[in-house]
Amino acid sequence: MNNIFLLNIKINMESRLCLAKKLISKKSMQKKNNKVLTIILSIIIMLGVAKSTDVFAATDPGLGAAATFSIIAQTGITGTATISGDVGLNSTGAGITALTAGDVGGTIYSTDGVAPGSSILDAAVQANLSTANGNISGQGSTASIGPALDGLTVTPGVYDIGAGRLNGGVLTLDGSGVYIFRASSDLVSSGSLNLINGARACDVFWQVDTLATINGSSFTGTIIAGTGVHFGNNVTLDGSALALGGDVTLLNNTISGPSCAAASTPVTGGSSGPQIGTINVVKVVVNDNSGTKKISDFPLFVNDELVTSGWTNTYEARNTMYAITETEDPNYTSEFSGDCDANGEIELVSGNNFICVVTNDDIGAPLPTPPVPPLIDIVKVPSPLALPAGPGPVTYTYTLSNIGTVPVSDVTLAGDSCSPINLISGDTNNDSILDLNEKWVYTCSTTLSETHTNTIVATGWVNGISATDVASAKVVVGVPDVPPLIHVTKIPNKFTLPSGGGLIDYIVRVTNPGTVALSDVKVTDNKCAPMTYFSGDTNGDSLLDTTETWRYTCQLNLTKTTVNTVMATGFGNGSLVRDLAIATVVVSPLVPSLPNTGFVNNIPWTIIIVSIIMLVISTSFVVVLKKRLN
Repeated sequence: MNNIFLLNIKINMESRLCLAKKLISKKSMQKKNNKVLTIILSIIIMLGVAKSTDVFAATDPGLGAAATFSIIAQTGITGTATISGDVGLNSTGAGITALTAGDVGGTIYSTDGVAPGSSILDAAVQANLSTANGNISGQGSTASIGPALDGLTVTPGVYDIGAGRLNGGVLTLDGSGVYIFRASSDLVSSGSLNLINGARACDVFWQVDTLATINGSSFTGTIIAGTGVHFGNNVTLDGSALALGGDVTLLNNTISGPSCAAASTPVTGGSSGPQIGTINVVKVVVNDNSGTKKISDFPLFVNDELVTSGWTNTYEARNTMYAITETEDPNYTSEFSGDCDANGEIELVSGNNFICVVTNDDIGAPLPTPPVPPLIDIVKVPSPLALPAGPGPVTYTYTLSNIGTVPVSDVTLAGDSCSPINLISGDTNNDSILDLNEKWVYTCSTTLSETHTNTIVATGWVNGISATDVASAKVVVGVPDVPPLIHVTKIPNKFTLPSGGGLIDYIVRVTNPGTVALSDVKVTDNKCAPMTYFSGDTNGDSLLDTTETWRYTCQLNLTKTTVNTVMATGFGNGSLVRDLAIATVVVSPLVPSLPNTGFVNNIPWTIIIVSIIMLVISTSFVVVLKKRLN
């Protein structure tokens, strides 16, 4: 039995015995009650023994700022891989060999910001990783298993596995909840994990005291290792490799996730399969004053479960309410838009794929010049849109454009179910900056076995402000009906306004990048109304054809920096399709007025100055006259 568990029992027993002794002492002179007190004592002791049967449930350790990282190492990162998230090295960038920025979907960080990454690693990343490791260590044990894990089936809990080994077999995780595996020395795996009945990769954690060596074809979960993580050839990890010490070695690997797509769970009361929906929480950060926070500085949660900005998460959907929250910062305001309401809540219905936008705007000291915010746009088109004969390959093409007025850097693409996402063309000067005249084209190929909606979230930065755009596309499998596509952009006529604000005209364009005409097209904005249609339906049939661009306009009087979200919807072949666009306009804060001097505002300054001079002269004359009279 676990030592912490035994200690808890001992403490509970001692506290109950102490309580019983006090009761007996107070009644020691009342002999006739001794029998009753003896019974009480026996009951208290029995309750203490009953307490010893408690089972400890695992809880998410909380990675904080480390949650967006696919790899964290201390001494070096060697080899090549395709990586979906961020990469961090607690050393100089020279410690990263072979890996390039093109291999990484996120950002490469090091302590000095030297290539292949140009960003400096925040100290909070390592601190939060160490805290998470401590949180794992402090949890009570459900059971000791292993060290051989092959063929075992476990439910959510905390498992001590000694020198854990997965020797080519399969470890099955059965049921929704958090799984923690603690290796007291090293961990070696050449097998794989099978997740069933709601188990998810983002709920699986491996704590390894020393070295984790991962061979075979695949592995699942977040690995936190004491002296490093080493991968064999072509291993795929649905998770992250986070080394508290030592290095991470790669060999043609694919590291993505950890995904939060739930394993299939039978649902009673119908024959249509699991009732599920998805929620993608997207973060926007505006530092238009003196703030320096990034997206990773605001951990996001869905019903208290940590999620990553831009990643799609699957949940049970039986008209269920979900609450989106974040770790708030008192120096930033927060605001919700998209599919969630003003309180960050969503009622999830089966089949829905919702986007919730969370915006944080700093409230610190104003900058001397208002920063110009960026604006980007992404279009996603799958080929083919339908696989009527059944499972097959699909290629997604993403076109990313800069529709603002300033170049955009630190561009990342987060795709929830297709990797790697490869940049094919567009960065004409190879400076990794999305210039105003550039269109970056990416592709990603996968095999679909069932109808699926894929979401891509593009993010870029300039002047301390993030720009985000989202695109979703549905591919149907086993049916001939081609699903529709829709696309919306929103551009303000000004990106900055002086103190006091002013009127902004938004131009909204809605296009159809698919193959099916759209009916019942609607455009709404969370802050600007009415949204007025003025052109685009060239044949007057009220259908958004593939060759048409429908234009809308809306005017809004802004008095402060504003981030607003527009959403376009339509129907095609009986399916609803949606897209949203986010735009930021920065308003300079009001400059405090000069204190009231008591002067009448209508008096010219020339008269005031002359009056002061005459007052000084007359005062001096009076002083001189008094002296002569005396």
